[in-house]
Amino acid sequence: MDLLTYKAQDTGPDAPAHPSWPQRAWHALLSLTPTAVVFMVGLSLGLGAVASQVVWLPMLIVFSVIWGATLLALVGMIARWMTPGRGRHRMAT
Repeated sequence: MDLLTYKAQDTGPDAPAHPSWPQRAWHALLSLTPTAVVFMVGLSLGLGAVASQVVWLPMLIVFSVIWGATLLALVGMIARWMTPGRGRHRMAT
């Protein structure tokens, strides 16, 4: 599905009136642009370089939260690429 489809799911007539926070978070994650995901990957790589030198536990917890969000964003972006929809490239069969 494309970004417009996810936007329509959030704001269209079939959208739930009061979605729960996990639903809102999932739709926000799936509607990230590839540029934002690439930025998150770069940020995670930089934080990985810093984390290898830091032993302060609160900073490592912050880094692990950012790494987890990056992993989820990558999974969401790949899932969005894998679903057929308008404007998608043809998949080899």
